[in-house]
Amino acid sequence: MNLRTCAAVSSLSLLLFACSPPPVAVPDAGGDAAVALPDATVSDAPSSPDGSSAMDAAATVDSGGVCSFNRECPASDRCECSERDGCRCTPGARGTRTFGQPCASGNECASALCVEGPTGASLCSDECTTAAQCSGELPRCINVPIVGMFCARNPPDAGAMEAGAPRDASVTTEAGTCSGACETTALTGTFGMRTAMFDRAQHGIAGTDGIYIEAHFGGSPECPSMTSPTPDRTLVIANVRDTGDMRAQTYADGVRATLLDFRSTFTMTLPLRATDVRVTPRFVSRGTAVSYEFTATFPGGTITGTLFAPRCTSLDG
Repeated sequence: MNLRTCAAVSSLSLLLFACSPPPVAVPDAGGDAAVALPDATVSDAPSSPDGSSAMDAAATVDSGGVCSFNRECPASDRCECSERDGCRCTPGARGTRTFGQPCASGNECASALCVEGPTGASLCSDECTTAAQCSGELPRCINVPIVGMFCARNPPDAGAMEAGAPRDASVTTEAGTCSGACETTALTGTFGMRTAMFDRAQHGIAGTDGIYIEAHFGGSPECPSMTSPTPDRTLVIANVRDTGDMRAQTYADGVRATLLDFRSTFTMTLPLRATDVRVTPRFVSRGTAVSYEFTATFPGGTITGTLFAPRCTSLDG
């Protein structure tokens, strides 16, 4: 299986679509370059809690059935994906490359899962239940809708706050402290069989109490300017208010979300507007940083997760 779409999608896209061409790009979540591990062996593959290799599991899906990994299919089949049918058990030879080895598609991997590594190249991954079963360039065990739990790269450094403070420094203001989980952006878009991440966000001040937010994947982590490179995709969240009471705000309250999918990872419609939105504050210090739980419904899919957005004055309006 390949976490990149069969269509013409950028090398940074984080899709969980398994076709024969490109590989799976992962939430880094949701782009990172790979350090190939040509010496990886079957013993390096994630193991189940009882110590047995996940590759030893018996088939659980009949031929033609929906799958995520080769081991779910009959021995004569592999888990293969297409735009039309999604990922299904299909007659064909399975790949032989093991965990951590470079791949161009899921069909080259024994697991059927080819994901984007930390330098951009792609590596064979595998199913997991805990991070202890992951290693090397794919040390995280993440859970992605449709695919399930698998080993993935670490997220990239989201860059610095506008003033240059390290991204991993906690934010403390009169509104309290935002650190750890509060200071993370992990938004996942799921449109059919395509899943991809937004891994950084920024906010600007809008009017008396308004907050304008942009979440991105790809491009530059710096505050946007007229010369900034175009990201792979951008989520625009408008009409959020600093209400002071930390209540959730919804589409009915006027909150709007718009997807700009410049690489057609999810959709060829530009822009694509949400039909339902909900933002729940975790931390709000308008003008310094804001943090929300977020969910939005779009024609054909959803975007959900969390975002942490330091201020960029270039987004003020």
